[in-house]
This record gives sequence, structure tokens and C-alpha cells, in this order.
Amino acid sequence: MISILLYLHVLAAVVMGVYLLFPFLAARITALTGAAQVGLVSALFIANRTGQLALLISLLTGGYLVGKGEYSITWMVLAVVLFLALAAVTGVMGGAMRKALADPAGTKINDHAGRIRSLSLVSAIIFFVLFTIMSFPF
Repeated sequence: MISILLYLHVLAAVVMGVYLLFPFLAARITALTGAAQVGLVSALFIANRTGQLALLISLLTGGYLVGKGEYSITWMVLAVVLFLALAAVTGVMGGAMRKALADPAGTKINDHAGRIRSLSLVSAIIFFVLFTIMSFPF
């Protein structure tokens, strides 16, 4: 049972790795126009939703795995805080993407591009720190 949950946990971490690419992809939003811009934001929105699902799977499987192991309270608190921070930032970023895609013509995308870029950078940093903490528990 533990090996299956560990596999799902690692698979979810791999899927969440897309958050490391978000700052580079989001930087291209303002460089594109029209349908290409709408397509990029739509793809980022779908990737964000997939990452949020992977975050939930990782949180659930990680909770079980922590219950079976011996980790410090500091590490567990830090991990949960980082998970919640990543969930919050990606949720807000998803809202900005949804608002940007509200108009099918894509006229609102440039209004929200800066916020999407900023939040994508914050989510990448949080994910990197979270991944590092998970790789080297104390």
C-alpha cells in the first residue's frame, strides 16, 4: 500500500513540475496577439487546473505517508504551510486566468497578464522550495 501511495505522490510531484515552467510561459502572454494569446492563456489555465488536482493528490498521499514515517514537527508544519500557500497562489492565479478568458475575443487578457506573470513566478518559487523540503526532510 505504501509503495502505491508513494508512486502516486511522486507522480503528482512530477505533474506539479509544470509550475516551474509557468514564469517562462506566462512571460510570452503579452508578446502574442489574438487567437495565439487566447490559446496560451487557455493552455496555462488547463495546466494550472491539472497542477491543482496533482496538489490535492500529493497532499492526501503525503498525509498518509507522513503518518507512517517519523518526521519532525517543524518539517510537517513547514510542508503543510507551503502546500496551502501553493494552493492559494495557484487558486488566485486561476481566477485571474478565468477573468482574462471571460471575453472570447481575448480583449481582457492584457489587463490580467501582469498579475498572471507575478503569480506564476510566486508559484514557481513556492513549488521549488516545497520540492526541496520534500526531497530533504529533517
